[in-house]
Amino acid sequence: MFSIINVGIIGHTGRLGKPLVDILNKHPESDIVYTESRKEGSQGNLLKADFVFLALPYGESGKYLTKIKKKRIIDLSIDNRCNDDWVYGLPELNKAKIKNAQKVANPGCYATSILLGLLPLKGKVSNVCIASTSGVSGAGLDVKDIDNFLIYKEGRQHQQIREIEDILDINDILFVPQRIDSTEKGIISTIFAKPKIKEDLNSLYKEFYKQEQFIRIKDSIETKDVIGTNYCDIKILEIENKIIIISALDNLIKGGSGQAVQNFNIMHGFDESVGLI
Repeated sequence: MFSIINVGIIGHTGRLGKPLVDILNKHPESDIVYTESRKEGSQGNLLKADFVFLALPYGESGKYLTKIKKKRIIDLSIDNRCNDDWVYGLPELNKAKIKNAQKVANPGCYATSILLGLLPLKGKVSNVCIASTSGVSGAGLDVKDIDNFLIYKEGRQHQQIREIEDILDINDILFVPQRIDSTEKGIISTIFAKPKIKEDLNSLYKEFYKQEQFIRIKDSIETKDVIGTNYCDIKILEIENKIIIISALDNLIKGGSGQAVQNFNIMHGFDESVGLI
């Protein structure tokens, strides 16, 4: 029997804060004792929180670190993802480090979809080019009635390229992010690469992820299969001397709040799926 963990959420009304509250309210081993946001102010007592989630906009997390320095923390923002003092919170990569961490930096949503697609091929591919398509929630926007595709920060401009390259030890990724304004949630990342060696990739991926309950190797990819879940679906294609990896996830769940709760579970010795299935 586990003890209930008293949790604080700073930024609870934001893009990632809302689904985080929803998940933790169903989590049998957590109790939200403090919330704070610019929209609703603060409620509860931060001193009673053993654990704090920061679900804040870029550049805001640092303002709270002194106040919560003796507590265990997960930061869902970009602020500490490339900070060596924080553990990078991709469970399928850093489970052992996450378990004992005091401070965990949750990965970005694009980065999660791309890294999960490429981790089994780390050091085995070159010429990596990626096109990722997401709904508007990743930009904190509401769905629009008019159809519109938007390409932005293409090439090497996007801020999440750095965390992707740091993990994969690659420094020449080309990345084209795309947004569909008439769709709310979901990310599909299509990754093109050239293999350095020849091997059975489906077997490689199934072996690499055989212990990971939220990774599914699929024959078809549709966002409706992952929306509202903490799953990442992956499809592998080999065409002549080239590889195509396609991954799909919910940018607010596996790409955000769900992954944060997965990390929370690892940090406290719970099964990773608690509150998520």
